[in-house]
Amino acid sequence: MIYKEISGRLGNQMFQYAAVRKIYEENKESGPILLNFNEGVYNKDFKNELKEFNILPYKEVSNYTFPFVQNIVKNTWLLFEKTVGLYSLLFHKNIVFEKYKVENKFHGILEKNGIYLAREGYIPFNNYKSKNKYIMGYFESSKYFDDIKEILLKEFTPKKKPIKENKELYDFILNGESVCVTIRRGDFVSDPVIKKKHFICNSDYFIDAMKIMKTKVKNPRFVVFSDDIEWCKENIKFPGKVMYESGKDPIWEKMRLMYSCKHFIISNSTFSWWAQYLSKNNNKIVIAPNKWRNEGLYKDIYMDEWLLYDVDKKCLVGDADGKN
Repeated sequence: MIYKEISGRLGNQMFQYAAVRKIYEENKESGPILLNFNEGVYNKDFKNELKEFNILPYKEVSNYTFPFVQNIVKNTWLLFEKTVGLYSLLFHKNIVFEKYKVENKFHGILEKNGIYLAREGYIPFNNYKSKNKYIMGYFESSKYFDDIKEILLKEFTPKKKPIKENKELYDFILNGESVCVTIRRGDFVSDPVIKKKHFICNSDYFIDAMKIMKTKVKNPRFVVFSDDIEWCKENIKFPGKVMYESGKDPIWEKMRLMYSCKHFIISNSTFSWWAQYLSKNNNKIVIAPNKWRNEGLYKDIYMDEWLLYDVDKKCLVGDADGKN
């Protein structure tokens, strides 16, 4: 049995499923996959988005009773994790880094008891022998599942066919050097707490990234995806041909439109991360901000081939000719 409490929206859900899928591939005798979408969601708008894709059969559950020993280990770890968080606050330590240190130190013991943990950074799996596997964390790194990428490309294909009303947009994407530009706004700018942690990509980032893309790609055509399309139209001048996704498509259609593009300018968003990962263009260019969250760490979410834009110096990382 493999059990996972799924949290977040589609991008987060994809990371978590990919980790589950990797563990299942290593030990297909594990038994059924149990996914709980009730415990890890943040608000009523978050729901099971994975059901729209061709993933492995699974059973959706609301809870699970763990074997006695595994339950003790799990609860002990959760209490210890809270203690680390309290220690970090009291002594003004970076809570993300402190939690990663203890996760990295104790993950071997947890794995022996069938608990696979990765909340704050990449920690490799080594032991798949436990019969009952409890998966904890976000697994935001391709290192967990790169070797099953071909499987994920198939399983993360939407079940439904492309929407007919998007034919013109698909033609624009497929018949030229299309650049997917994902502009995340929403709670990144409206919620003060979330903004402090996550708001990194302002309009300057996207404008400069498009200028850089024009030096790398001949005749790029920009395809804009955002939770605030009107803001994009009013505040960002696109240097070339541009089309906008309506903002009304279901999320599975947005994902297919996005990953159908040739190149990518992504924000610090797991949704846009998966768009570039699922792209089948072997020569894609991906531009990303050099920060993922303002707390730091999170280096494992980056991929080696990306071009990183320094949001403070306003230039590509390593470029001595920054604007500041």
